[in-house]
Amino acid sequence: MIFFELVDILLRGLKLRCPCCGHGHLFQTTFRLRVRCEACGERFEREPSQWFGAVYVNLLLTLVLPVVGFTVTQTFTSLSMSQQTWIWTPVAALGPLVFYRLSKGLWTSIVFFGEGLYISWPNR
Repeated sequence: MIFFELVDILLRGLKLRCPCCGHGHLFQTTFRLRVRCEACGERFEREPSQWFGAVYVNLLLTLVLPVVGFTVTQTFTSLSMSQQTWIWTPVAALGPLVFYRLSKGLWTSIVFFGEGLYISWPNR
């Protein structure tokens, strides 16, 4: 039972929704996180250093994509090393921007797992 709740909370993070209620949006604009959930009032940022973990999530996602992509193109295509460099270098450079929102959403869910946000889990 608890496993399904944890998966649900992680999916809320992937959908960029509030990990507590699942209704409120995490982001106000493209790169600006909301202070509180508009549905349940949950505060997303407890302290400034809380987002340090999101940097690691972003780094992981940014590194996995070009490595897996390079491995797949090396295995299944006949592209030269320089052609692959021209493909995967921009992908790696744009990765942090592309994965910014996703990493913040996942990290907010992970913080919620540890009951790092202010209010308790909703009763179900």
